[in-house]
Amino acid sequence: MVNLVIKPIAEVVDEDRINRKMEEYLSEMLRRARPIGDGLFIIDEPTGRATPSLLSYDCIVKSLIRLRLGTITNMDGLRNLARGRAIHDLYQEWFKVANPRIHVEVESGVETADTSGRADILYMREFDGEEIWGLIELKSSWNLHEEREQRYLRQIAAYILMLRDAGITIREAYLVTMRDVKSIPITTLLRRYNSVLNELKSLESFQGWPVKPPNPLLCVRCELRPICNTYAIYRSNKAFSENAY
Repeated sequence: MVNLVIKPIAEVVDEDRINRKMEEYLSEMLRRARPIGDGLFIIDEPTGRATPSLLSYDCIVKSLIRLRLGTITNMDGLRNLARGRAIHDLYQEWFKVANPRIHVEVESGVETADTSGRADILYMREFDGEEIWGLIELKSSWNLHEEREQRYLRQIAAYILMLRDAGITIREAYLVTMRDVKSIPITTLLRRYNSVLNELKSLESFQGWPVKPPNPLLCVRCELRPICNTYAIYRSNKAFSENAY
């Protein structure tokens, strides 16, 4: 079998290179961004279809906003997105150089009848004449708490299921962060998240907006709070309840 070279992001991409590329991407994003007030920008059009990337959000309302209105964020969010893009590009470049005997595809488009998305790294290596396909999901996080990790695992499960529908069976999968490489047990993952594509489909058919945030504590630091109908409804209902007593 052709050996796979895979390392944490921080071991192969230094901060100076990340920062330089991040500033390039930030300038590019600001040229395309459309200010909408309250320090917010629309930086791309609505997806129109639910994609696995929506599963990485910590709030269903954020997913619905991106699905229906586009990606909306503030300057801090723009910088985070630019940094994430820089890290992805630099790591993908390193991975291809570090694995010259492996077929590597980056940002590979995956599409099914119900959804579409782009896998960070899709690769194929051979063993005794057999093709072994693998998937790598990159995240620019230094620390993963359990809830965030579960969101990322759901995203990986969605890609694996979509690729299976496209005729590619993923035999290896990794979640790579700044300081860690986590091998994903695929059978266990798919058993736990076998309905994840149905979750994405339900997002597309969801009517209206949720009337209560899934976790109001997250709203305190959320950049979308000024335009969030769900937060406005929640605050209004809460104020009414408090005044009633």
